[in-house]
Amino acid sequence: MRLRPENLDTAEQLAEFDQWLTAKLERIKDSKRFNSEIEALCQCIETISSHLNDFSSYQDCSVENICDAVISAGGQFVVGESFAKDEEHVAVFYEAFFNLLFLTSGATDNNLKNHFLIQLKEDDVKPLIPKKGSSKKTMKFTLKELPSTIKSDFIAKSLAACFIGSHEIYSSEVKTEPTFDLMLYLRLLLKEYIGLILENEEEIKQFWAICRSYTELNSLTTSEDLGKYLLNACTIFKVRGSVSATGGHITEDLLREKLLTMGLQPNSDFNTNDVTIGEEEIVEDGKRKKKTRAYDFILPYKIDNWEPKPKLFIQSQFYAGDSGSVSHKVVDQTHSSRTFTLANYANARFVEYLDGAGYYASLRGDLKHMLAFDSTASFFQVKSILVRLRRELQHIKFLTPIELEHAIITNEQGLKESVFHSLELDGYPKEEIERITLVCIELGYISESIDKNGTKLIISMERSEITRRLLILDIAANYASTISNEQRKSMKYLLVPGYGANYGIMESELTNLVCSMCKQITISAPVFASDIEWLLDEGVFKRR
Repeated sequence: MRLRPENLDTAEQLAEFDQWLTAKLERIKDSKRFNSEIEALCQCIETISSHLNDFSSYQDCSVENICDAVISAGGQFVVGESFAKDEEHVAVFYEAFFNLLFLTSGATDNNLKNHFLIQLKEDDVKPLIPKKGSSKKTMKFTLKELPSTIKSDFIAKSLAACFIGSHEIYSSEVKTEPTFDLMLYLRLLLKEYIGLILENEEEIKQFWAICRSYTELNSLTTSEDLGKYLLNACTIFKVRGSVSATGGHITEDLLREKLLTMGLQPNSDFNTNDVTIGEEEIVEDGKRKKKTRAYDFILPYKIDNWEPKPKLFIQSQFYAGDSGSVSHKVVDQTHSSRTFTLANYANARFVEYLDGAGYYASLRGDLKHMLAFDSTASFFQVKSILVRLRRELQHIKFLTPIELEHAIITNEQGLKESVFHSLELDGYPKEEIERITLVCIELGYISESIDKNGTKLIISMERSEITRRLLILDIAANYASTISNEQRKSMKYLLVPGYGANYGIMESELTNLVCSMCKQITISAPVFASDIEWLLDEGVFKRR
C-alpha cells in the first residue's frame, strides 16, 4: 500500500528517533561467542580436574603436571571414528585449554604470537614441529620449521595431530620421516607453550586458584553450575571486543531479514555484502592516497535495465556505546563520499540506517549532522525498517512483491487489469508492474486464474499471512495522527514509526479500517489479535 509521505524537520526526526530507539542489540552474555567460550572453559576444567587431583593443592599444578594432565585427558576425545574427526575433537579441547591459560594469566594470544620462538631459543629447543602430509592414503609426518608468528590455534591443531598420530588406534598407520617420536614432540612443545603463558609461579597459582574455586563452587549444589559465574566476568572482558566488532553486522542481518519479508531476493533485489563503487584519490595528513568508497546496501542492487533510475545508497551505523572517533570520522567523510557517488551515479538517493544508545547520548551531535545534511533523503532505524525503508523504495518507484500483494488483497475482485490500474494510480510505470508480476509468479508468491470476468491474481497461502500483517501496518501508518502524551499513556493507541513521535491510532479504529479495506479476505477477531501481537513483537507497533 502506498504510504503517505512525511515532512519532518530535524528536531521532529530526533524526537521520533528517541521514541523508536533500539539501545542495544544483544548483551555480551547473550552472544554466541560468549556462550560457546564459557561452555568450552567449563568443560576444559572439568576434563583436566581429575588428572590434577581435583586442584586440591597448587603444588600439583606444576607446568610438567599440567602438561601430563592435558595429554592424559585428551584420550577421552578419541572415539576411533576417523583420524580427521578425532584430530578435530582434540584440537578443540587444546584450544579451550589455551584459552583457559590466557584467561587465568591475563596474557593474550595476540601479545604472545611473536614470543614462542624466543622461548624455544632460550630453552635450547629446535624450532621444529611435526606436520601431517595432505595425502589421504598415507598418514606421514615430517618435521617443519615453526613460522615466525605463532598463535594458539596453530599450536592446538598441530599438537592434536601429533596426539592422534601417536594414539594406539592410529599409530600403526602413521609414518614419520625421518623417524621420530610424535609423543616426544607433543610433550616437549606443549610444555614449552604452557610455560610461555604461565611464565612464573604467581601465574600458576592464579591458574590453580580459579580452577580450584570453580570446582568448589560446583560442589555446593548439583542443581546448578555455579562455577560458570566465576568465569563469566573474566570472559566478558576477554570477548567484549570481538562481540562489539560484530554488532554492525547484526543490524545488517536484521535488515536483510526484513527485505526477505518484503519478498525481495538476495543478489538481485539486494546485496549480501558491502558494495564497492570505486576508489577516490584523497589527501590525508598531507599525503595523497586512494580511498575505497563502498556502501552497506544499494537498493535495488542488480535489476536488469534499472539504470539510470534512482537507487537508494544506504550506510548502516549502530553505536551501543561511545565509539566517538569512528562516528566522527564517518560524519567527516560523508560529504566527500556522497559527492564521489553522485559523480558516478547521478540519481543516487542517500538514506541512513542509524540506531543505538550512542546516538541518544554522547554521539548526539553526529546524529544531528547526519540528519541535517542536504543530501540525506531520510533515515530509518531497526524498528522502522518496514515503514520508512519501504516508503523510500516506493519513492523511487521500485515495486516490491509486498506492494503487489497489497494491491491484490485490497482489490474488489483481484482482477489483473484492475490491480495494474491501482498500481499505475500509485505512480508505478507499467513496465515495472509487469516486471514484478512476472517475478512473483516465478517465485510462487502469486498465481493467475482465468474466469469469465478475466484474469485473476491470487496470493499464495505461504505469503497470505505476511501480506495481511504488513497491510495492517500500512493502514495504521496512513490513518494514524499525532496524539498527546495522555492519550499515549492510556494504552488505547497503537504507536507507529515513520511520522514523528507520538504518532498513533486507536486500536478500535484500526480494526474497522482493516475490515473495510481487505476486499479479498475476512479477518476473524483471533487472527486480527494475533497479527497485532506479531507487529508488537516485531517492534513496529508499540502501546506507549
